[in-house]
Amino acid sequence: MTCRRAILIFLTLLSLGLSPAVRAQDLAALKAGFDAEIDALNRRDLNAAVGPVHDRMVLFGIFSPFPIEGKDGFRQAVQDYFDDYEHAVLTPIDPDFRVVGTTGVAWGNFRLATKQKGGPSEYADGRYMFTYAQVDGKWVTISMHYSLLLPLVR
Repeated sequence: MTCRRAILIFLTLLSLGLSPAVRAQDLAALKAGFDAEIDALNRRDLNAAVGPVHDRMVLFGIFSPFPIEGKDGFRQAVQDYFDDYEHAVLTPIDPDFRVVGTTGVAWGNFRLATKQKGGPSEYADGRYMFTYAQVDGKWVTISMHYSLLLPLVR
């Protein structure tokens, strides 16, 4: 039964034009890109954080109550974030990834440790979802959504 299932999965992927090796390479590249983007934010490297973002990307979430559109808007939001905090580290918790054709998704929970300039250290938990498109063989971020998780009310 297990052999039949493996053959069926292989044939399905092959019929989609995706060999398991190609899919694994795409998934590995997507994970590496996500890790590099989070690392750039944590190192406060504006150019590296904004580099893999598509010119027409959309950001929802904790940066603004309204969507932030475009690479320039994202660049300004990240710069404002860097300007507001002496220290900020976003730690993904159990990140997960999926590739479907030329679309990739990264999602999971995060812990955000921040220290505003002149303020106390704070911690917040949240969730995120990044959507990617493969453009010219490279993964670029086309949307991001961050939201904070509120404590459960009992």
